[in-house]
This record gives sequence, C-alpha cells and structure tokens, in this order.
Amino acid sequence: MADSRTIGLARPVRGVKVYSRQMHGGCLPTFGRVELDFEPVPEGTEPSCEFACTARPEPNAELEEALVQGVMLELAGGPTDGPQARRSTAVSALVIVRSLTWHWVDSSERGFSRLGSLAVREALQCLAEDREPQEITTRVSLL
Repeated sequence: MADSRTIGLARPVRGVKVYSRQMHGGCLPTFGRVELDFEPVPEGTEPSCEFACTARPEPNAELEEALVQGVMLELAGGPTDGPQARRSTAVSALVIVRSLTWHWVDSSERGFSRLGSLAVREALQCLAEDREPQEITTRVSLL
C-alpha cells in the first residue's frame, strides 16, 4: 500500500531494455531479454505490473512471475543485491512488459528476477539524469 514515503514517477520512461547474455561454457542459466515501460500512476494507486506482449518462444508463468517479483521488490525499495542498492523510498508505477525472451535451458527464475530489478534501476536513473533509457547488456549474477 502506498504511504507517505512512496513517490510517483515524474514522467513516463519507455523502452527500458535489459539483456543478460548466456555464459559460454558456463552452467548457470543467465539468458534473458526484457523491455519494460514505466508509467506514472495517480497518487494513492498501488504499483502494478502487466503484460502487453507475447513471450518468446512461448509464455512461461514461472519466469514471468519472477520478473514481476524482481520489479515489485525493487519498486518497494526492499532488500536487493546489496545495501548500496537500497532506497529509503518506495516508488509507485505501472510497469508494462513489452517484450520477454527466454531460452528453454539457458534461462532461470532468479535471472529474470534480476532483470526486473535492473530495469527499475535504469528507469529511476533515467529520471534522475533526465535522459532516455540505454540498453543494459550484462550477465546477471545468480549467486
């Protein structure tokens, strides 16, 4: 529930793309690609995440849920990858998943949770720096 420590987005941030490459020769399933839009919501409205795409190669409920969990945890300012990543303020936003690509062997729930978290961080950085999103290409850490 939104409270006095929850802030809204100042403007929409559309086209946030995060891509995690698969490690060649590695056994950890790190592949994933997402594109998200972040829209402001009226004050007092709960943050939410909705899908406006078809996942490739096909929908995968576990990976989609993991992505949503990563997004919502990061928006809430909850515990993430480390204390330096925590915020004292929650952010209220409507998050729209525009694209989601995964692989049968090389993708994991933990990887998609991290992709969601990285996408939120990029959207908030875009607002802080008054810029458009830059594609993030990385290998997410599963450890």
